[in-house]
Amino acid sequence: MGTERSLFQRITDLCCSGPTNKVLQPRWQPSVEQCVEWLEAYKLTREVHTYQVDCPPDAANLLAMGDRIQFGVPCQRAERIRKPELDALRKQYLAARKASTLTPAALNAVWKEYKDPKSAIKELDIQRLPADALAFYRPFHFSPYDEWGIYLMVDRLLLHCRKLSRTFKDKLFGFNLETLLGCVLFEVFHHEFFHHQTECAATTIEILSAAFGTPRPVYKDYWNNRFEQSTGLGRHPDHPLEEALANAYAYNSFSFLSRTQIGYKLVWVRLYQKVLEKCWPLEPPGYSSAASYIKGGYVDGGAQMLAMLLASADLDPASLLLLAKTVLPNGNSAFLQKPEVPTYLVGDAASLQEFRQLVPTPNETYTSLFWLGDTSHVDSYLQKRKQEEAASKKKPGQGQLTF
Repeated sequence: MGTERSLFQRITDLCCSGPTNKVLQPRWQPSVEQCVEWLEAYKLTREVHTYQVDCPPDAANLLAMGDRIQFGVPCQRAERIRKPELDALRKQYLAARKASTLTPAALNAVWKEYKDPKSAIKELDIQRLPADALAFYRPFHFSPYDEWGIYLMVDRLLLHCRKLSRTFKDKLFGFNLETLLGCVLFEVFHHEFFHHQTECAATTIEILSAAFGTPRPVYKDYWNNRFEQSTGLGRHPDHPLEEALANAYAYNSFSFLSRTQIGYKLVWVRLYQKVLEKCWPLEPPGYSSAASYIKGGYVDGGAQMLAMLLASADLDPASLLLLAKTVLPNGNSAFLQKPEVPTYLVGDAASLQEFRQLVPTPNETYTSLFWLGDTSHVDSYLQKRKQEEAASKKKPGQGQLTF
């Protein structure tokens, strides 16, 4: 053989090249920061010097705003709280509030809302903003790179939740302002987290394209809707599809929580999902199509979005469905776990203080719908009703042998 080193040897050389290699370090572990260095080296990033959280209410135009977005509003990063501090916060929270229990009539109403959430919200006139009007995702493909992450607009969240709370007052017993705010936070965070998954999926394809010798600006092309031009794909019927999928991902994330044992949290989940279903048709294009992609439709939509990222109509549908189901973009594409994604609470000092009083544990709330309040009273009641219902359905003598 010649003196040219094999690909296997060159991989080993690169991996063990030491601190002089800015992209790969010894014992390299992938991170967003290292991916950004790699993306910059292959000129796959984009110059965006400023970012603005005060976006117009028409969130359907967010993806097209590009360089017109500016940033400059005070914000705080929502950091993860460790268990000892969490336990201390819970103790302080419960000590500062008198133990409250729902009346028998209210408990019965909560049970009915659990059993039939669709009927519970049927007559409500709900005015709801799309998730992207309350938060947005800033891609790490855009400079300045240290500002990437999810931004939650606290003043809008508070205003929106107060309006919803007034609508629900004396009509829904499953929510108070704090638990409602928790559900809205959980929804908008997961909507924006899907945008992170989409960018990570695009980055993965970019890395693979470079491995084949031709780096492709997958994310930049996708951002600019290049898949609509000269690819044979054209505009998707539910454009922008990513927004429909982001809404569906948030909805499905609530469903994951509903697998837990029956309790007060499960009432919030069921009610809020029905609120989402009721509001989607009123939202802008793309967002309004979310119902087509919840549950099993999510994989179908994910495969269609992969076709957009790959910008080709000449792809095998079965292969796309397999990728959407097992790799991208079902969550495995994300480079960070949800609690670790940089997430910022944006607003003035008064709004941030008010928000922190209502949600002392924002990171835990938007990732797992955590609440400091004591729900044991309602949980016990709901479990008892569930057991009574199961017992009433048994036929006399069921389970006994007869001769």
